[in-house]
Amino acid sequence: MPAKRLSYSLAAGASFGSGFGATYLEPTVRYQLNPRLRVFSSLTYMSVMPGQYSVPASDGGTTLMRTSPSNHYIAHVGADYLVNDRLILSGSVWKDFSNIPAQNPAYMNFMTPGRQGMDFRATYKITEHFSVTGGMRYSNGASPFYGPFQHPVSMGRSGGFW
Repeated sequence: MPAKRLSYSLAAGASFGSGFGATYLEPTVRYQLNPRLRVFSSLTYMSVMPGQYSVPASDGGTTLMRTSPSNHYIAHVGADYLVNDRLILSGSVWKDFSNIPAQNPAYMNFMTPGRQGMDFRATYKITEHFSVTGGMRYSNGASPFYGPFQHPVSMGRSGGFW
């Protein structure tokens, strides 16, 4: 259990791919309500860079499409509950307050207005250095954690009970 009841962190990152990229800054605050329950909140500022992608054209060729840059403001709140020394249950809700129209299909509707969602996870600690996490996520629009190969699990949750 953390010695302090209130803790802060700042995460920053960047993602670059073929024809697109994004950077983000995420300050997070966590408050330990009691030895088993911790609540957290974060606000993410994400800057999506202008990009380009190709789409099939009706004549059999391809057309190069370009996207405009955009800024996103994502609020995230949730809680972690320590059931016992090996099991943590976590849940959170998030909402993107930016109003950006859809542009790039590579973002899987990330830029559709009204993006919001929730998730629930259970993390089981098998050994001191090995744990297993399973969960489910619901989103309307798209998840701010979308990636075709991974879903980060640390957004808003850095600093564990263990």
